[in-house]
Amino acid sequence: MNVRFKNPPINELIIGVYFHPPLARLRSEHIGLLWSRLRTEFPTVEQRPPLGNVDEDQSIVVETGGEFMVMPRFWFVSEDEVSLIQVQKSAFLLNWRRRNSEYPHFVENLKPGFDKYYGVFKEFLQHDVGVGNPEIARCELTYANVITSSDYWQGPHDTSRVIRSFAIPNHESGHDTVPAFNCAYQYQVEPNLQLHVTIRTATAAKPPGSPVLILEFRALGQPDGNPTPEIDAWYDRAHDAIISRFLSMTNKDVQRIHWKLEEAE
Repeated sequence: MNVRFKNPPINELIIGVYFHPPLARLRSEHIGLLWSRLRTEFPTVEQRPPLGNVDEDQSIVVETGGEFMVMPRFWFVSEDEVSLIQVQKSAFLLNWRRRNSEYPHFVENLKPGFDKYYGVFKEFLQHDVGVGNPEIARCELTYANVITSSDYWQGPHDTSRVIRSFAIPNHESGHDTVPAFNCAYQYQVEPNLQLHVTIRTATAAKPPGSPVLILEFRALGQPDGNPTPEIDAWYDRAHDAIISRFLSMTNKDVQRIHWKLEEAE
């Protein structure tokens, strides 16, 4: 699906893979070797708590790999903080984050970037850790859109102006009460492709306390096999499913006037 916006509301994109079994031979002491391969483009390394593995029912399980201490999740951060690689025993993820930067588009830049850095990771596993091609149990593609106060959305009460079918139930609270909501929906697009959609409100750090609307699309599923063509085909279908749902849920005038929809096929 060929769709472009000149001014999309996307704030973050995540593309990645989860491994099962986890990479038991990968340990914290190997991370410096991986960083040596990434350091030119990702000069900062941070440690974070590990993500749980995502299974069919969204439960979270943290694998220890038999170590005394659980290996942390490592962040490799680009100098402009726009790009972020996340690595742990059970996952490899690439994030694009808006930091006063334009969205570089999935097909032309983000998917090729993921392919490049995942290739570096696999080469590192083979040569420095002694691990062959990891077994991919699940793929992820997530689009997180953040809508701040604007001409078409001033706060939660205006959400139906963005999400066409959205409605806040009537309530008896005072007129000054601002409703907050967190709505989650799950769609089985294909046998191996689930789409999780979340619509929720939040408050921004700048200006402090100002309302924001978060619209997140998270595609999860297992590719038909481990070879690259099957994985690529899954990401293509996930991307199309997200774009199709985004277009069908959101207001056509907002798409055209404010997000500057250029073309759609």
